[in-house]
Amino acid sequence: MKYPCIWTYTIIGQDEEDLRLLAGEVAKGTPHHVKFSKLSEGKRYASMHVDIEVASEEERNRYFKAFQSDPRVKYVL
Repeated sequence: MKYPCIWTYTIIGQDEEDLRLLAGEVAKGTPHHVKFSKLSEGKRYASMHVDIEVASEEERNRYFKAFQSDPRVKYVL
């Protein structure tokens, strides 16, 4: 894989606005884009695609762990 590149994370949680805010917090000024993906069938969960420019594998993993460790996120793909 060549760095820098754009990496897409899919984050899933209960509140779309919380997920949007979290994406901005995790990216912290790094170029990123947040896009709504879908609601679960019962409308309990929303998923968002977060594209972030990453400079290295370490940075890519750090973003993943930041999403994963936040209580607003149920799953990260």
